[in-house]
Amino acid sequence: MFKKEERTILTRRSKGEKIVFGIVFALFTIYALSLLLPFVFLAFNSLKGGEEYVDGVGAGRSFFPPAHAIWSNYFNAFKALKITDFNGKQIGFLQMLFNSIWYTVLYVGAGVIASSITAYIVAKYRFRGRRFIDGIAIFSMTIPIIGTTASALKMYNLLGIYNTPLLPIMIGFAGFGFNFLVLRGFFSNLPWSYAESVFVDGGGHMTVFLKIMMPQAVPCLVTLFIMAFIGTWNDYQTLLLYMPSFPTLSSGLYLVERSLTRHVYDYPIYFAALMISVVPIIVLFGLFSDVIMSNFTVGGLKG
Repeated sequence: MFKKEERTILTRRSKGEKIVFGIVFALFTIYALSLLLPFVFLAFNSLKGGEEYVDGVGAGRSFFPPAHAIWSNYFNAFKALKITDFNGKQIGFLQMLFNSIWYTVLYVGAGVIASSITAYIVAKYRFRGRRFIDGIAIFSMTIPIIGTTASALKMYNLLGIYNTPLLPIMIGFAGFGFNFLVLRGFFSNLPWSYAESVFVDGGGHMTVFLKIMMPQAVPCLVTLFIMAFIGTWNDYQTLLLYMPSFPTLSSGLYLVERSLTRHVYDYPIYFAALMISVVPIIVLFGLFSDVIMSNFTVGGLKG
């Protein structure tokens, strides 16, 4: 239902504007429905038996619901799906899930913390090299990732963090990237009068940062954390290249899919595992969708 103000705006549109609005609305509706098709495909085929899935693919019925839902596919995903890691050790689905959790939390948490520190310093303090740091932050985002893969692999080996849990912490603490740009703009718009009030009361710079600036940046930090969490949870290339002994759901299921060409009947279990892997992201986005979509607001000072 439209609000009163929205209905008033709609009624004031000209005939041509209403036609254009209707066409755009229809196109975006079709686009939104198209995004749901992969989930419909996964949901239906994750509940089928091996033979029903193979017969459905051959008959063009992949998007048809199962004749009889086999919920045991989801339980079998935890028991049947295994891969062999870099050291020849068997890694099960639960271990991949655990790896996804700690890797994503470490990497994203380190990135948000480091970006908030560097962004605050660059935004609020004047010192030599400040503009140079800004330029480096922007320039580093223009370099293609694939062009730095070989040098990054060599550097991680020299530092002794290749294929270790220290890797996500070290690369997360870079402090630049998209998070840095957003937070720098956010901190730049915060009045310095907040800090001056703390200095008058005898507080220091650390007090200003931790007790004044950071609490106001919580909505921004939460949004950046969730956006980075989704991207890192789905990242498989970094794990395959730099942490082969710690397969996550994304990298592990990628390796599982490569072996399914010889076992076509196991695809329903594989689809069930994919459905399980997207549940945390859907729940996270559903809980914080209002925070992500809302605009950031900053309170003012009372004179």
